[in-house]
Order: sequence, then C-alpha cells, then structure tokens
Amino acid sequence: MIGPDKVATDLHGHTLFSDGRATPEDFVHFRAELGFDVVAISDHDTFAGVPRAAAAAQALGVTLVPAMEVTTFVHFGTPRAEQIHLLAYFPPGRALDGSLGETRLGARAVAVCRRWRQFVLAWLDGLPEARRWFLDPERTLEARVGTEFPQLQSFLNLLHARDLGVYEDFIRHHVRFWTEDAELFGWSPEQAIETIRADGAIDVVAHPNRIRDKARMDRVLDAATGIEVYTSRHAPEIAARFLARAEATGKLWTASADDHGHTTYVRPADGTPRASVDRLLAGR
Repeated sequence: MIGPDKVATDLHGHTLFSDGRATPEDFVHFRAELGFDVVAISDHDTFAGVPRAAAAAQALGVTLVPAMEVTTFVHFGTPRAEQIHLLAYFPPGRALDGSLGETRLGARAVAVCRRWRQFVLAWLDGLPEARRWFLDPERTLEARVGTEFPQLQSFLNLLHARDLGVYEDFIRHHVRFWTEDAELFGWSPEQAIETIRADGAIDVVAHPNRIRDKARMDRVLDAATGIEVYTSRHAPEIAARFLARAEATGKLWTASADDHGHTTYVRPADGTPRASVDRLLAGR
C-alpha cells in the first residue's frame, strides 16, 4: 500500500518508438487501469511518442511526464566502453507545446533518428538480393522517413517474423549503431547531465546497478540530481542500497518498471516520494 507521502508512479518505460512493443496510447491506458497517478514514456534518445501519450493521458486524467532516456558512455571507443543512461524529465506542460523539439536533446533526437534509418538501410543493402527481397520486397522501407521508419523493436519484429537467420545477424550487427558514432553517442554522463539541465529538465540516473565500473558510477551518482531506486531490474536488496544512498545524500529518487513489453509486467515495488514527484512536475 502506498502511503500519503508517496505517489503511485511508473516513470520509466518504452514504446514502439524505441525498443518497446506498446503504442504510446496503449502504454498510458495500461497504467491508468492499474491506478497510476503519474507516468512517463522515456524512449531512448527520442521524444517521438510523447505527444500521443500526453493526449491519451489527458483523456484519462493521468499526469504524463515527458521524458527521454539519454544514452551516454564511459570509456567510449575502448574495450572498457559501457553505457550509462540518464533519464531527462520535463514538466508536463511541455508535452504538447512543441518546445521539446527546440531543446538540444530534441535536436539530437532528430539526428539519432536519421542516423538509425541510414544504418538500417545500409545493412539491408549489404544483404544478398534474395534475402533483401524477402524482407522488403517492394522496397517500401526506403520511402519511410522520420519516425515512420521502424525503430529498433519494430524492425526486430519484422526480421524475426520473416527471416530468423537475418534476425540473428542483425542482433550481432546493431550494437555498432551506438559504438561507432562518437558525435551522437560519445557523450559522457556529465555532459548529458549538463545538457539536460540546460534544456530545463531534471536528470535522474537510470538503473544504476547495471555497470561494471562501479567507481565511475559512484561519481555519476554524486553529480546527478536523482537516482532511480526501484525498477523491475533491481532486486530488493539492491533497491534498498540505492534508497539508502539517495536518502543519505539528499537526492531525488523514483520508482519505475523500465517496461519494454517483452515480458510480464512487474509493477514498481513502491511509489515515488511526493517531494520528488513535485520537483519533476515543476521542472528546474
């Protein structure tokens, strides 16, 4: 049971605009039925699903926090490279006023979308013609631009349905998308935090246990405004450790599912403190 000092939240999840399976509308409807008061779509490096999610939330009386999960790296370009993700939370009023596209994160989102299309089409062009034909017989993918072009999960679904051999090849290949473009993905966590704040958003470190270089993560946690304490990927003892750290250092902390729609939904183990939610809704 969530007490009076907590808000029922799910502040981290993904739609078909990145590596999730749900439409923005279905994402919001599902959480409204579960009784969540405040939810966020936080697709990887894009705001594309936010307007549709915000419209659905408005109709259902749910508060939608526009968000993005920003990809950053430590030790980029080295064998020690690994990703650290920062959640950028904007005030709800920015979901439908067009201002997200005017931010630096918004400009980066456009560049990432364009690069993804180029990356996928170049890979398809490298396939034997017969296999390329089986995947895209009328070459309709080339005519699709912007967010109409299938993003990661949607493209994986297409490959899986039509050619498992090609699917496995792309699974091995697609990691290069993030590791070969320093301009888009070579941001350090600190650079991302600075950008998020300059854009008028709140920065929260996503699933902070998922990194090998614990000392480097400690420095990121010290620099960040908030910590994602509860996710479906945190065992109770891990969540307790990050909760203790957040409370000891006066950080905001959040509770989320980090849901992609791939497995059975796991509800966040606890709500988010009302003080943290109020800060996210107010923005910087």
